[in-house]
Amino acid sequence: MHEERPGSGGPNRTSPAPAAEIRTARGEETLSLEKRAKLDLRKREVAKVLVGKGVCGVRARVVLVLDKTGSMRRLYSAGTVQRVVERMIPIAIQLDDDGHIEPYLYAADYARLPAITVDGADAWSAEYLHLRGRHGGIDYAEIGGSNNELPVMREIIASVNRHRHPTLVLFFTDGGFREKAKITALMREASALPAFWQFIGLGHADYGLLHTLDTMTGRRVDNAGFFSVDDIDTVTDADLYNRLLGEFPDWLSVAESAGICRGAS
Repeated sequence: MHEERPGSGGPNRTSPAPAAEIRTARGEETLSLEKRAKLDLRKREVAKVLVGKGVCGVRARVVLVLDKTGSMRRLYSAGTVQRVVERMIPIAIQLDDDGHIEPYLYAADYARLPAITVDGADAWSAEYLHLRGRHGGIDYAEIGGSNNELPVMREIIASVNRHRHPTLVLFFTDGGFREKAKITALMREASALPAFWQFIGLGHADYGLLHTLDTMTGRRVDNAGFFSVDDIDTVTDADLYNRLLGEFPDWLSVAESAGICRGAS
């Protein structure tokens, strides 16, 4: 079956855009005034992107995958990964029914971690954002320190099959995808499922396979996007959310037209 790409069809979304719905998740009321103000501004930036794409009110699971390989050491020690987590929360509040993020850490293997909530994010980061040790009852040595994306990708695909809800996968990595043929085959398989994979490269790296996602053939729909940033802390919220969510609404439209996604709003 030929691959359908954004813009090739789907529901008509040319009607006037509705006003942005700024959602609130349980636990926001416990945050400090400063944190609530920052969160509100970020939610508005997320809503602005969704309204601009004509998908205000859409609902989707938000899955977060974080690279835990040894080459990520500086990004963990500098707090960059914690700040990434903080900036993903507004996306979950605007998209997910309960405002939670479903997180994974991966290296040679993976660990599925407890959900990230708006009021528990700081404690969650302090507990789980490490490269070594034992945290939350998980032995991080068993996750390993080198890249193998296949186990965590297969687990996410299995979860999409179980839930059958539209899913946005936010996959942060500093590169090193080695099993190119197997990952390509897996992405082709996953193109028939209601999930869009947004890969984000952190830092300077040769991302190889990830650069070819938009031109990969043999998929039912274009189900993945990629961009990289040298220093994500220098990227404004407006720019980051535009890049993170730029392709997801287009995928959703095409996936609905192809019968892959239903009941996304």
